Amino acid sequence: MNFSQPSTHSHERGFTLVEAVIGLMILVLAASVVFFALSQMNRQASIARLYTAAEFLVQQQIDEIQTDTPFIPQNSQIPSELAVGTVTTNPTISAVDINPSTSSTTYNVMLTGTMTSTVSNISNSGLSEYAYLAQIQLTYSYRNTKYEVDAWTIRGSDQ
Repeated sequence: MNFSQPSTHSHERGFTLVEAVIGLMILVLAASVVFFALSQMNRQASIARLYTAAEFLVQQQIDEIQTDTPFIPQNSQIPSELAVGTVTTNPTISAVDINPSTSSTTYNVMLTGTMTSTVSNISNSGLSEYAYLAQIQLTYSYRNTKYEVDAWTIRGSDQ
Protein backbone atom coordinates (compact mmCIF):
# COMPACT_ATOMS: atom_id res chain seq x y z
CA MET A 1 0.00 0.00 0.00
CA ASN A 2 1.08 3.37 -0.88
CA PHE A 3 0.26 6.07 1.63
CA SER A 4 0.87 9.66 0.66
CA GLN A 5 2.06 12.18 3.12
CA PRO A 6 -0.44 14.93 4.09
CA SER A 7 0.44 18.23 2.49
CA THR A 8 1.45 21.12 4.69
CA HIS A 9 -0.19 23.63 2.29
CA SER A 10 -3.95 23.59 2.04
CA HIS A 11 -5.46 24.17 -1.38
CA GLU A 12 -8.93 24.97 -0.11
CA ARG A 13 -10.76 27.65 -1.99
CA GLY A 14 -12.31 30.68 -0.27
CA PHE A 15 -11.96 34.36 0.39
CA THR A 16 -9.35 35.91 2.55
CA LEU A 17 -10.37 38.42 5.18
CA VAL A 18 -9.03 41.28 3.06
CA GLU A 19 -11.08 40.19 0.04
CA ALA A 20 -14.22 39.90 2.15
CA VAL A 21 -13.70 43.38 3.65
CA ILE A 22 -13.10 44.94 0.22
CA GLY A 23 -16.19 43.23 -1.18
CA LEU A 24 -18.27 44.46 1.74
CA MET A 25 -16.94 48.01 1.26
CA ILE A 26 -17.94 47.91 -2.42
CA LEU A 27 -21.46 46.77 -1.47
CA VAL A 28 -21.79 49.51 1.14
CA LEU A 29 -20.58 52.13 -1.35
CA ALA A 30 -23.05 50.93 -3.99
CA ALA A 31 -25.92 50.95 -1.47
CA SER A 32 -24.97 54.49 -0.41
CA VAL A 33 -25.01 55.70 -4.02
CA VAL A 34 -28.41 54.09 -4.62
CA PHE A 35 -29.82 55.57 -1.40
CA PHE A 36 -28.52 59.05 -2.33
CA ALA A 37 -29.99 58.80 -5.84
CA LEU A 38 -33.39 57.70 -4.50
CA SER A 39 -33.36 60.54 -1.96
CA GLN A 40 -32.64 63.05 -4.72
CA MET A 41 -35.42 61.62 -6.87
CA ASN A 42 -37.81 61.87 -3.93
CA ARG A 43 -36.80 65.49 -3.36
CA GLN A 44 -37.41 66.34 -7.02
CA ALA A 45 -40.78 64.58 -6.89
CA SER A 46 -41.75 66.67 -3.84
CA ILE A 47 -40.76 69.85 -5.64
CA ALA A 48 -42.78 68.81 -8.70
CA ARG A 49 -45.87 68.00 -6.60
CA LEU A 50 -45.75 71.40 -4.88
CA TYR A 51 -45.19 73.22 -8.16
CA THR A 52 -48.18 71.40 -9.67
CA ALA A 53 -50.31 72.44 -6.69
CA ALA A 54 -49.14 76.05 -7.14
CA GLU A 55 -49.97 75.94 -10.85
CA PHE A 56 -53.43 74.64 -9.96
CA LEU A 57 -54.04 77.61 -7.62
CA VAL A 58 -52.95 80.09 -10.30
CA GLN A 59 -55.11 78.38 -12.93
CA GLN A 60 -58.05 78.43 -10.51
CA GLN A 61 -57.63 82.21 -10.17
CA ILE A 62 -57.46 82.57 -13.97
CA ASP A 63 -60.64 80.49 -14.30
CA GLU A 64 -62.44 82.73 -11.80
CA ILE A 65 -61.40 85.80 -13.77
CA GLN A 66 -62.55 84.25 -17.04
CA THR A 67 -65.90 82.97 -15.81
CA ASP A 68 -67.18 85.52 -13.26
CA THR A 69 -70.20 87.29 -14.71
CA PRO A 70 -71.50 89.71 -15.61
CA PHE A 71 -68.50 91.55 -17.03
CA ILE A 72 -69.92 94.51 -18.88
CA PRO A 73 -67.56 97.41 -18.14
CA GLN A 74 -69.45 99.75 -20.47
CA ASN A 75 -72.40 99.47 -18.03
CA SER A 76 -70.14 99.50 -14.93
CA GLN A 77 -70.84 95.82 -14.23
CA ILE A 78 -67.44 94.54 -13.15
CA PRO A 79 -66.98 91.49 -10.88
CA SER A 80 -64.69 91.89 -7.87
CA GLU A 81 -62.03 89.63 -9.46
CA LEU A 82 -61.74 92.14 -12.32
CA ALA A 83 -61.52 95.32 -10.26
CA VAL A 84 -58.57 97.33 -11.57
CA GLY A 85 -55.66 97.25 -9.16
CA THR A 86 -53.50 94.78 -7.25
CA VAL A 87 -54.71 92.24 -4.72
CA THR A 88 -52.35 90.12 -2.61
CA THR A 89 -53.46 86.95 -0.84
CA ASN A 90 -51.64 84.17 1.01
CA PRO A 91 -52.96 80.81 -0.21
CA THR A 92 -51.87 77.50 1.27
CA ILE A 93 -50.08 75.12 -1.06
CA SER A 94 -50.23 71.49 -0.01
CA ALA A 95 -48.90 68.21 -1.33
CA VAL A 96 -48.07 64.77 0.00
CA ASP A 97 -44.40 64.20 0.75
CA ILE A 98 -42.25 61.40 2.15
CA ASN A 99 -40.46 61.97 5.42
CA PRO A 100 -36.73 62.00 4.51
CA SER A 101 -35.70 60.59 7.89
CA THR A 102 -37.81 57.43 7.58
CA SER A 103 -38.24 57.26 3.78
CA SER A 104 -41.62 55.63 4.24
CA THR A 105 -43.96 57.78 6.30
CA THR A 106 -46.00 60.16 4.17
CA TYR A 107 -47.16 63.52 5.40
CA ASN A 108 -48.74 66.66 4.01
CA VAL A 109 -46.49 69.57 3.18
CA MET A 110 -48.33 72.82 3.89
CA LEU A 111 -46.71 75.99 2.56
CA THR A 112 -48.01 79.52 2.51
CA GLY A 113 -47.38 81.39 -0.69
CA THR A 114 -47.99 84.94 -1.84
CA MET A 115 -50.37 85.37 -4.75
CA THR A 116 -50.46 88.77 -6.42
CA SER A 117 -53.27 89.49 -8.90
CA THR A 118 -52.88 92.64 -10.94
CA VAL A 119 -55.76 93.74 -13.18
CA SER A 120 -55.44 96.59 -15.63
CA ASN A 121 -57.82 98.11 -18.14
CA ILE A 122 -56.38 97.72 -21.63
CA SER A 123 -59.47 98.96 -23.45
CA ASN A 124 -58.89 100.79 -26.71
CA SER A 125 -55.46 99.17 -27.04
CA GLY A 126 -56.39 97.62 -30.37
CA LEU A 127 -57.48 94.26 -28.89
CA SER A 128 -61.00 95.09 -27.90
CA GLU A 129 -63.06 98.10 -27.00
CA TYR A 130 -63.53 96.70 -23.49
CA ALA A 131 -60.68 94.43 -22.35
CA TYR A 132 -58.92 93.84 -19.06
CA LEU A 133 -55.54 92.20 -18.53
CA ALA A 134 -55.06 90.04 -15.42
CA GLN A 135 -51.58 88.96 -14.33
CA ILE A 136 -51.24 86.36 -11.59
CA GLN A 137 -48.01 85.60 -9.75
CA LEU A 138 -47.63 83.01 -6.98
CA THR A 139 -44.36 82.77 -5.06
CA TYR A 140 -43.42 80.31 -2.32
CA SER A 141 -40.32 78.85 -0.71
CA TYR A 142 -39.56 75.18 -0.15
CA ARG A 143 -36.32 73.86 1.35
CA ASN A 144 -34.69 77.29 1.16
CA THR A 145 -35.43 77.73 -2.56
CA LYS A 146 -37.84 80.29 -3.99
CA TYR A 147 -40.35 79.15 -6.64
CA GLU A 148 -42.62 81.27 -8.79
CA VAL A 149 -45.61 80.56 -11.04
CA ASP A 150 -46.77 83.28 -13.44
CA ALA A 151 -49.81 83.45 -15.72
CA TRP A 152 -51.90 86.06 -17.42
CA THR A 153 -55.18 86.31 -19.28
CA ILE A 154 -57.22 88.88 -21.16
CA ARG A 155 -60.94 89.18 -20.54
CA GLY A 156 -63.23 90.92 -22.98
CA SER A 157 -66.68 92.29 -22.28
CA ASP A 158 -69.59 89.82 -22.14
CA GLN A 159 -71.47 92.03 -24.63
